[in-house]
Amino acid sequence: MMASLPTILLILAGLSLAATGIAALIAARSQREAQMAIFPIVREEESNRAQRARISIFVWTAVTALFLGGWLATLQLATPSKSNSPESAVAEAPSNQAAEEVAQVSASIEAEVPAESNSEPSNLAEAEAEASVEEPAEVKVTILTPTTTNVTQAPTATPTETPIPPTPTATATPTPALGAFILATTGPRTPAPPGARIGPIEFASDITTDLEPVNSNDLFANGVDTVYAIFPFSGMRKGLDFTIIWYQNGIELAREEGEWAWGEEASSYTFLHTRGEGLYKLELYVNDTVVASDMFEIK
Repeated sequence: MMASLPTILLILAGLSLAATGIAALIAARSQREAQMAIFPIVREEESNRAQRARISIFVWTAVTALFLGGWLATLQLATPSKSNSPESAVAEAPSNQAAEEVAQVSASIEAEVPAESNSEPSNLAEAEAEASVEEPAEVKVTILTPTTTNVTQAPTATPTETPIPPTPTATATPTPALGAFILATTGPRTPAPPGARIGPIEFASDITTDLEPVNSNDLFANGVDTVYAIFPFSGMRKGLDFTIIWYQNGIELAREEGEWAWGEEASSYTFLHTRGEGLYKLELYVNDTVVASDMFEIK
């Protein structure tokens, strides 16, 4: 039982140390994810996970130290019990033999010189007994001092939020600003009011702050990233359904639906992040009626 107990404690200490290392890795990874997270809920969840991992590191370190202490204690108890019995047996045998030899020498000396050497045989016997008795061998117990392994987290660079590139989508921005569209509910087809007018549409590679087109054209070189569509409007009123649909080579590319909330008469614009060469078309709807439409090409 004593021979196998140190091995079991050492194995348990190794497993606890491995668990400590795993907890340290989880804490480091969760802390890094919390620093890189953009959304607050993800950042909070990763921070909580890192905190739990740090608590696990403390618990597993204590368990490892407990197992190592038990392992050292069993080694100290097992080593003397194994080494005492052979050495004591070896030491007792010479002492008995020495006693017999001393008795024989004393008898012979008393027979030859009875008067002069009464004290000498006893001294001689004591000297021979001391000489013949072997000193027990020293038992050296080497105590292994456990070394504490500190798991050091490698320094990591402070992550910065990387802007996510915009996906190709149509965005309408009238004057002063469109804001968020409200999705229109489906229902019977409704024509546009008689006085609602939008257009003509003018395409450009850029616009000024006064909504004036820059490099207006209907043919753009391949590589242009954004195309703006500027259009005037009149006769509009709040609450009308307004829809923007972009096509590329006859296939719908992007769509925006909402309710009109930007006045009766002014100028507005929308823009599209293009997807390479092709024939592009823009349709503007009021209710269920196309009130403006135009095309441009990229090649």
